[in-house]
Amino acid sequence: MRNPNPNIKPLIKEKALELLMSKNPEQIGMRDIAKACGITATNIYHYYKDKDKLFQEISLDCLYGLNERIKAAANNSTSSLSSKNQIRNAISTFRDWCFENPRRALLVMQGIKSAEDATPEIIEEYYACNRTGEDLLKKAVAEKEAKSENPRLAVGLLVSGLWGCIESVLLKKADVEYWQNGVSFTDAFINLWINSIFVK
Repeated sequence: MRNPNPNIKPLIKEKALELLMSKNPEQIGMRDIAKACGITATNIYHYYKDKDKLFQEISLDCLYGLNERIKAAANNSTSSLSSKNQIRNAISTFRDWCFENPRRALLVMQGIKSAEDATPEIIEEYYACNRTGEDLLKKAVAEKEAKSENPRLAVGLLVSGLWGCIESVLLKKADVEYWQNGVSFTDAFINLWINSIFVK
């Protein structure tokens, strides 16, 4: 058996992501991805056992990139930011990424098959952004800027609620006045959450 070519995996993910930008996951087969890569359908199975595993890896790549952007925004190359402003920057970065990459955000947040059959370690990777938020909130609580008995729950509620607001704008389920003004719509939710957590 041939050794896998390390240059093929990035190509497979790149071409699969391109296909996902115009088709839903269930409309794409491994043969479609192989054809886009210029390799045989048999060859692609040397790298991924099925398309669900491939799409899940793409989803994680997107989340890792988003998480790095969130961390950078929270740090903002200065240590003088208050914990409150660090968290607001992190939240706004998540929201802005979703609006800048609507198709990718919808796929990552709802369109790619759940990894519920994965190991606990793999499942935990899907919560990288949540854990960054949790660390920021724990710091704010330790500094007595914020109150939360359960930072993990508080951040989980934030992400779920904010995504609901973002999704309603992207899918045009919000009031029509916000279809082109998603920042204003989501800012209202962000402020509600911030004001419920921060002491001052």
